[in-house]
Amino acid sequence: MELTKEQIQQIENRLKKSGLTYWDIRVEILDHLVSEIEAKIAKGESYNNAVENAYFKLNLNGNLESLNKRRLFVINKIVRKQYFTKILKLLTTLKSLFAIASFVFAYYLVFTNSNLQIFKIVTFTLISCPVILGVVLYLKEFYQKNSSGYLIYGSFYIFFAILLLNVVIQFIKPDGIIPVSKEIQLWIWFVVTCINSLSSFAGFLVYLNYSKRIKVIELNLKSL
Repeated sequence: MELTKEQIQQIENRLKKSGLTYWDIRVEILDHLVSEIEAKIAKGESYNNAVENAYFKLNLNGNLESLNKRRLFVINKIVRKQYFTKILKLLTTLKSLFAIASFVFAYYLVFTNSNLQIFKIVTFTLISCPVILGVVLYLKEFYQKNSSGYLIYGSFYIFFAILLLNVVIQFIKPDGIIPVSKEIQLWIWFVVTCINSLSSFAGFLVYLNYSKRIKVIELNLKSL
């Protein structure tokens, strides 16, 4: 026996109130729970008994915030793996290598042929745009009613690289922990910007991939 839409909605609302605040985590657990309930009803249990027994069997009674956190940890590992896999793919695919080389060459021309002010403006733009985009998408997803754990971390990895590379920028400079000349500092900014641009683009592609997947899932759920 298949559950009705109203029954599935009631179960989802219960999961949400119990602490499963992220939509994709809730849908994943809901799928297992509904299957278990339907299996119990098929064996002759009443709906109410099947629901309570399924909750008990899957250990879903009480507060589920700890389960929410554990699933988020797993999601982060999955997204992080996709992120580094995407970077590797960009660096090993002929088409993407050509695009990367073209970008680096164009940026190098700016670095070597323009004045310092223009180089700083271009560099600031290349670094700040991914950060702004990532933060906006992150906050948008974080504060919406049905937020997604996959999109939360997908948007985070758009600006993840600069959080690490900022240590290099802050430590290696004329008055930094590792003092260098102004010329070396500019070369560091050039290299950091190239690495960050590649990493941010990879993060954006991962975000788009998960965004498309979630839209497909949403459409499938609506069609049930």
